Amino acid sequence: MKPVINLSAEYYLELIRGNKPFSLSRFGDGEALCLQLTEHWLKENCDGSRFLPEIVTPMRQIFVNKHPYYHCLLDCSFDLNGGVFKDYLEETCPDMDFYNGEIWQHLSFDGRITELMDAINAHKVCFVGGGHIANIHKMKGLDSMGFIEVPSVDSFLVFDKIIDAMLSAYQNGYNFFGICAGYTTKILIDVLYPIIGDSAFMVDFGSVFDPYCGKLSRDGMRISGFGKFQPYTTLKLK
Repeated sequence: MKPVINLSAEYYLELIRGNKPFSLSRFGDGEALCLQLTEHWLKENCDGSRFLPEIVTPMRQIFVNKHPYYHCLLDCSFDLNGGVFKDYLEETCPDMDFYNGEIWQHLSFDGRITELMDAINAHKVCFVGGGHIANIHKMKGLDSMGFIEVPSVDSFLVFDKIIDAMLSAYQNGYNFFGICAGYTTKILIDVLYPIIGDSAFMVDFGSVFDPYCGKLSRDGMRISGFGKFQPYTTLKLK
């Protein structure tokens, strides 16, 4: 496996500002468990999404396809079954480039999230995620957005409907998709990349927008509290 490539948040912001479409997916320990490379006792992730057997094949296919977009790893990617996951990557895609996927969280905790909102505001933006993600429209720097609501857990069970909704949005002029749909995000991007990847942004934002939308979903967010995120949204966080 090749060393992880560290690109700064500024690198991606410049691509967005310059209207140079790219796709980016992030793979953490939950995605590694979704691959079902070895038995494990966990039944669901921290958000309550189950490790469904239906996810295994399409998740593995991502590393077989090796489409030329940014496949990113997180600090936790190898925490739970690291050796097995690394062996799988080495065997399946040894020449594949992997990038640092912590960029959005770092941008957020550094107080720079409005830079991201300002950059994507130049595009016709559509967010895909659970119901709370609709509150992104109240974040400072974003004038308007489309929204495709998906189940907050086990969204893969309506995968085909999400694909249809995203393609419909694309046909209606949306060219920037911010996707916050858990495991399903990775498969959506990989399936749609050959279809719209050359002309639309598809970016896996994970949980980065949760605290701005009223949900402290990760330990770091809970430790910081809503006060850290309140200056960047008109939504009253509580």
